[in-house]
Amino acid sequence: MRAPTPLPRPFASGPFRVAEALADGVGAKRLRGRDLERPFHGVRSGPVASPREHARAYAAWMPPHHAFGGTTAARLWGLPLPDAWVPTEPLVIARPSGTTRGRGRGTRHIAVDAGRLRLAIRDGLRLLDPLGTALTLARELDHEPLVHVVDALLTPSRRYPDLLLPVRPWTTPEEAAAFVERCRGLRGAAGLAAALADARVGVDSRFETVTRRILVLAGLPEPTIHPEVIVDGIALHPDLGYPRLRVAVEYEGEGHLDPRRAAEDILRYEMLERAGWIVVRVTRLDLARAGERLVARVAAALVRRGA
Repeated sequence: MRAPTPLPRPFASGPFRVAEALADGVGAKRLRGRDLERPFHGVRSGPVASPREHARAYAAWMPPHHAFGGTTAARLWGLPLPDAWVPTEPLVIARPSGTTRGRGRGTRHIAVDAGRLRLAIRDGLRLLDPLGTALTLARELDHEPLVHVVDALLTPSRRYPDLLLPVRPWTTPEEAAAFVERCRGLRGAAGLAAALADARVGVDSRFETVTRRILVLAGLPEPTIHPEVIVDGIALHPDLGYPRLRVAVEYEGEGHLDPRRAAEDILRYEMLERAGWIVVRVTRLDLARAGERLVARVAAALVRRGA
């Protein structure tokens, strides 16, 4: 099969409007080529394989009063969501209340208070800022996934995977509380306030949040995030811990596949145990069935310490 004729440079690097390509001399037959997708009316693009590419395709003809919000903005910021992206996921389009609702196959439109939410530009895409994104997520996410999102907004950690926030932490508990107060009465404000109450500063990943929340919801004491433990003059910081009882909870994420990281982890566990700590090492399997295995293992460790 003959390879398609290369597109002129302005149209070869991303989504483009059909009208602009025709005006530049690209033939209508070429625009019907099998190598081009038609994500939206009047738009052509290469394969859409990520949320960013999907958003860029819509942005090729996005009205000036539209911005990405909800799950779409969350994916563009790299915020943790419970479900992985799929190409059929509709783009969430935020528009100021009272303005014209756009039409587009594969989009879902929500009205927002433009006077109280801020916009941002990321990679040339117009979207709600991370706090506004969290507010619109609060319309649809359950409480626990929303706590995961707020934890990510509060973390100063550079190790948190996939986060694309330009500044970490993006906000503080005090700033987030002021934002919620400013948004009182808007949809999502009450849910975001509840999530903020259960969020904590300092996590390194969504699964640290999941682990902490499972323990709390099971009725166990809330663990400290990254407590400092001094062993042989070296400061160690287990993921979660009960310093008074000397019980540490370590989540084994994808990092343990890295040989160097795995070796560092083994040494840290040995140092903690030498200092008299019990180390409960947790994997994703321990989180299944509402974390019943995680809860049982941590509870047993606490009992051994006389809790």
